[in-house]
Amino acid sequence: MATILKRGIILPLLKDLALQKQLLKAVERIGYTDATEVQAAAIPPALTGRDIMVSAKTGSGKTAAFLLPLLNRMLVEEAPGTRALILLPTRELALQTKKAFESLAGFTRIKCGLIIGGEAFKYQIATIRKNPEIFIATPGRLVEHIEKGSIKFDDLEVLVLDEADRMLDMGFEDDMNAIARVCRKEKQTLLFSATLVHGKLSKIKEILVDPIIIEVDSHRQSHSDIKQEIVLADDQKHKMMLVLGLVREEKAERVIVFCKTRDQCEELGNILRYKKMNAGFIHGEIPQSERKQVMNRFRDGKLNVLVATDLAARGLDVANVDLVINYSVAHTGDDHVHRVGRTGRAGQSGKAITLVNAHEWNLMSSIERYLNLSFEKRFVKGLKAVFKGPKKLKKSGKAAGTKKKKSASKSTKRKSFGANKKRDGFSVLKKKK
Repeated sequence: MATILKRGIILPLLKDLALQKQLLKAVERIGYTDATEVQAAAIPPALTGRDIMVSAKTGSGKTAAFLLPLLNRMLVEEAPGTRALILLPTRELALQTKKAFESLAGFTRIKCGLIIGGEAFKYQIATIRKNPEIFIATPGRLVEHIEKGSIKFDDLEVLVLDEADRMLDMGFEDDMNAIARVCRKEKQTLLFSATLVHGKLSKIKEILVDPIIIEVDSHRQSHSDIKQEIVLADDQKHKMMLVLGLVREEKAERVIVFCKTRDQCEELGNILRYKKMNAGFIHGEIPQSERKQVMNRFRDGKLNVLVATDLAARGLDVANVDLVINYSVAHTGDDHVHRVGRTGRAGQSGKAITLVNAHEWNLMSSIERYLNLSFEKRFVKGLKAVFKGPKKLKKSGKAAGTKKKKSASKSTKRKSFGANKKRDGFSVLKKKK
């Protein structure tokens, strides 16, 4: 059975979705009134116990879409043991989900435990022994506990796979299947993903039984509230100057900048600090405690700019991000969707700007075709690139007849931005040993 939710429907009030009074009281305290599209589509079938597969973007209200029916189930009928497992791709997203759980379960006695990497095993063992009704976990660390025999899911009633496509992209396919195998066979499974068109989802789908398929905001149409632009760039130093110029021109209060590598991330973060910007950076090699501290400062407004790699920023839920800057073009269309989706959330408008050099043109063009969009070109005052785009284009939008030359023509080299010259006193800071 397939259910496709279209835009423009009349959304019900959350109080009309047959939820227990404790949950309605929590919803009222939080300030939720109307159900979002994903909540209106997913909560009713989830309340009946059916398996569901939901395609919805981050920031659409999908966390409440699985937490509310899950909590409602536990209030309607009490039972011993661990009754639900919520599996997520990153520690940051797990922490955000725990926070959402605590808000929605505030008028109940239902407890949850957290099992994520970067925390001591002994503390997690103590949490497991308390036997909470719900566990929120990341795949890698949970599999370690399963292999050590420290946790069992014989009583499990509900399995939630949130950001399933992200978990697959991060290489957790085997872990997801291993976790599903140790769960009780007779269970309800709720799968949420930015896209249900993913090559590796086919095997994961076997976990579900006759699922209802719900599509809300296709991954190719989910950025209608986000203005997307590109700025042409010449080299890394030029890109760093462009980041500074864009943040200042936009007067943005909260900016996320995405880099391809850890080195780029640290280098740009240090440069922005040197230029007197309130900036911080996160990547996968930074200890969890430090990443958490940086994220808290960003959420609290003490940092205006967060520089991050894709892995570190997956699943981040930060309200009121004004601007996303792609310092490097994303590897795939899906990665671009997840990056850009950090802004323009919950119906708000947002802006995303991608910096594109000559080597990235074809990749950018592929993303445009994937999204069926044409990005608007933009220039930053005083920082216009020598690179104007390919001289000839194929019908696909990619560069035509591009071959690497043995040596670059002197006429195309920048006079003021040469390889051995500093740009307006702008030099790259090296990380201190």
